[in-house]
Amino acid sequence: MFSCFNDKGFTLIEIIVSIAIITIAFFGVIGVFPYSLNVSERAQNLTGAVYLTQAGIEKSLSLGYETLGTGVVEAKARLSSDPTNFLYPFYRQIAVSYVDTDLVDSVSDTGLKKIVATVFWRNPLSAQEQQYTLTTLLSKN
Repeated sequence: MFSCFNDKGFTLIEIIVSIAIITIAFFGVIGVFPYSLNVSERAQNLTGAVYLTQAGIEKSLSLGYETLGTGVVEAKARLSSDPTNFLYPFYRQIAVSYVDTDLVDSVSDTGLKKIVATVFWRNPLSAQEQQYTLTTLLSKN
């Protein structure tokens, strides 16, 4: 007997459903990319801030106890004025203070200085200022 239906192919509904499933899966995967770019940018900025903060601490330590003054020894300022330089979005501030043996700020020279370096940058996606702070001690002896 002759049949006018071809049982070897897909129906129109099956094709539409499969296209819908593939489309939903595709847009689900595509939606992850902006999030991963945001995470990557944040990690890159934080890594740069850590290195720049450490560099500020090392710069201060290299001056030695007697040469290193107290107060804000490096005011918050942009690290590069060239917008094409990778340092352009970062600002750094370094403050030094005397501390006593309990690590409480002191007004007199106790033979121990606290160096606080902070790097600031603006998150380009949220436009919020971020910061990373590193603190170390420098003794007179």
